[in-house]
Amino acid sequence: MIVCQLAGFLGSGKTTLLIRLGTFLGNAGRRVAIIVNEIGEIGVDGAVIESDGMKSIELTEGCICCTLSGSLQNTLRQIAREFAPDIIMIEPTGLALPTKIKQIVRTSMIGEDRTFTICLIDAFRARKLFDEAGTFLTRQMEGSDIIVVNKVDLVSHDDKEYVKNLVRYISPSTPLVFISARDGQGIDEVVSLLEEAL
Repeated sequence: MIVCQLAGFLGSGKTTLLIRLGTFLGNAGRRVAIIVNEIGEIGVDGAVIESDGMKSIELTEGCICCTLSGSLQNTLRQIAREFAPDIIMIEPTGLALPTKIKQIVRTSMIGEDRTFTICLIDAFRARKLFDEAGTFLTRQMEGSDIIVVNKVDLVSHDDKEYVKNLVRYISPSTPLVFISARDGQGIDEVVSLLEEAL
C-alpha cells in the first residue's frame, strides 16, 4: 500500500486529477481509497467520488495537516483496516505542505510509510502564483516526487516554457509532466509514474 497526496493551490485542478487518477487506477484493478479535506464551501462531494466506485472520507474543521492530524491518522488506520486499499489518495487544502502530511502518514502506524507526492501547478495562473506565493510553492515542489503542470490546454507555448524553466530551476531532478486533467491529456504518464511507486 502507498499513500499518495496531491499538493497544489486551490483551483489547480486537484479534484479533477484525483478523480481521473482514482478512476484510472480502479479500472486497472487497483483498490483506491480517497480522503478529501473540505473547508467551508470548498471541497468535494463524497457522493460524486463514491459514484465512481471509490470510497471517500471527507474531513472537515480545517486542514488535515494541521488541526486534524489526529483525525487523519485515525482515518488512515480505519481505511487500512476496513478497506485494505492498494493506494490511499489524499487531497489536502491548497495550503498543505507535503512534508507535514508525509510526517502524519509515517506516524499513523498503518504498517506502511511509503508516500508519493504529486505537486500540481496551474499553468494558467503560474506567473501570478509564483509572484505572490513563490516561496510556499517552492516548498510544495521540494517535497514532491513528481511535479504536474495542469491546464496546459489553456496556455500558450511561451507560458508553458516559462513554467517548465521555472520548475526546472527550482527542482531540476524531479520528474515533470504536463497535463490537462479536464480532457485527460498526459494522465497516463502520471499514472505510469505512480504505478512505478506501487
